[in-house]
Amino acid sequence: MVNVIIYLKKHHQAKALVEHLLRERLIASASIDENNIQYKLVNGTLQEEVNNVITAQSKSLLFQNIVKAVRLKTEEETPIISCPIISSNDTFDQLLRNNTMPI
Repeated sequence: MVNVIIYLKKHHQAKALVEHLLRERLIASASIDENNIQYKLVNGTLQEEVNNVITAQSKSLLFQNIVKAVRLKTEEETPIISCPIISSNDTFDQLLRNNTMPI
């Protein structure tokens, strides 16, 4: 099990992407953090970027499928990371098992 974090550029529709991933059974649930501000140093200059950040729960073996689905929907490279979910209760475990595609 993993949390998948997608840094979606603001001009993309985060809710539509979440709905697509849910309908394809690639994720079990998701939340959207709108207007998330990310800071980076680029050539010594501070840059600010506004994203909509999607945090979704899925099976780790579906990660590459999620990356491909996001690329097809956005038609661009999108920063995506995953973090392991070390443990969960039975309710969450069943949510993930019942709402994602079988592996």
